[in-house]
Amino acid sequence: MADTVDHDVVIIGFGPVGSTLAALLALRGVAVHVIDRDTDIHPLPRAVHFDQEIMRVLQEVGIAEELSMATIVNPGMDFLTADRRVLLSMRPDGATPSGWPASMFFHQPDLERRLRDRAVELGATTTLGVAVTELIDRGDHVAVSLADGTSVTASYVVGCDGARSTVRKQLGIEMHDLQFEEPWLVVDLVLRPGVEPPAPLALQVCDPARPTTLVPMPAPRFRFEFMLIDGDDPEAIQQPDTVRSMLAGWMEPDDAAVERAAVYTFHGLIAAEWRRGRVLLAGDAAHQTPPFLGQGMCAGIRDAANLAWKLHRVVRDVSPDALLDTYQAERVPHVEDLVGAAVGFGRLICTTDPAVAAQRDADMLAARAAGGGHVGSIAAAALTSGPLVTVGCGQQSQQPTVDGTRLDDLVGGRFAVVARSSALLTGEGADWWRARGAALLDAVTTPELASVLDAAHADVVVVRPDRYVLHAGDAVAVPDTAARDLLPA
Repeated sequence: MADTVDHDVVIIGFGPVGSTLAALLALRGVAVHVIDRDTDIHPLPRAVHFDQEIMRVLQEVGIAEELSMATIVNPGMDFLTADRRVLLSMRPDGATPSGWPASMFFHQPDLERRLRDRAVELGATTTLGVAVTELIDRGDHVAVSLADGTSVTASYVVGCDGARSTVRKQLGIEMHDLQFEEPWLVVDLVLRPGVEPPAPLALQVCDPARPTTLVPMPAPRFRFEFMLIDGDDPEAIQQPDTVRSMLAGWMEPDDAAVERAAVYTFHGLIAAEWRRGRVLLAGDAAHQTPPFLGQGMCAGIRDAANLAWKLHRVVRDVSPDALLDTYQAERVPHVEDLVGAAVGFGRLICTTDPAVAAQRDADMLAARAAGGGHVGSIAAAALTSGPLVTVGCGQQSQQPTVDGTRLDDLVGGRFAVVARSSALLTGEGADWWRARGAALLDAVTTPELASVLDAAHADVVVVRPDRYVLHAGDAVAVPDTAARDLLPA
């Protein structure tokens, strides 16, 4: 390592993923600096949905309660035929591991502003309004050159700079194309006082003449998305008269003001590499997903949660640099699962061949008439087994409330070992985890913890700092060699 560097970690991009990562690192005492070419947040919403796992991350950085007051709980989503018969109903599961609602809608500028402020409150520093022009990995640190002629150095750099990532392009990293690319018109509305939303829940209208999506947002906003079809002029379709005509089947012309109408191309892409030496990618820089399941930003914030505790250990010389190699290995299966599901739903929704759509509708309506056509939440896959996930584990841990305090708040950013009784928290395995600062808890002293064990069908559960289950079994064991090498005392 160079004798001195300016920062432990430099994050390029101060959107929701970059600001979440900055807050998580600053919370752990990491010297983190964020660079963004813009001076302020984007003033209009892009993402509108997050799930219970993201709320759990926001809880960790201390802003979940206040943000929950500005969200609305998502009651579900229906897939409709062109004449608005229900093909498929999705309803969020009632109980969640985190204790937060399964699915919520939010206003992105509000979230982004609070995340930025919280990162700075926790100690992150920023350089705004200046673009990055060059990254040089010098082997023991990274030099970052800026457009104003200045430069900074860091032990590690994370590119959270979006779909057109400068960092990814500078590294020459290719994107794996999942062969989904569809242009859509996104229309954000501000409803007039007293006007009810056009729909009480999200709708996917599978109309081959014009696939359409409706998305509730916190009052007074509402979103429509219209797929462009052959012959559409992307410029003309954004014009006010055209937008009004497309909304006519759902609402009266004077019911709302158009806040934004813009054409976006929805992609399914995953970067071939998420790490090159001391430079890493996260969020849209590493993967892009169609919005049909509302998981684009969620996937990026999961990246931040996975990466934050690992970077903290590495920059503090507690763990070797090889710990960062588990980041892509763990996150890619998650992302492939969610992007694949979104692409699959997208292909279902985006069918424009009338004959194919008619057959789809007939099959799905028949399945619904036979008692099918109902699904719950689309959950992210468990982490696949590896050095930090034993076989059969990798699911998100339960978070009960103990004497009015959520479990994550009691544990903080540590590992946690939860056991049926204190007798199981003795011996070499328990001592091994205790030496690494883990919280050791038992379900006799704290009966609420039984839910953590019951969900894992185990008498002992080891939970990682990102709230995923590392190990579940009948005893606290010393991990195998690979984990011991990555998690020295």
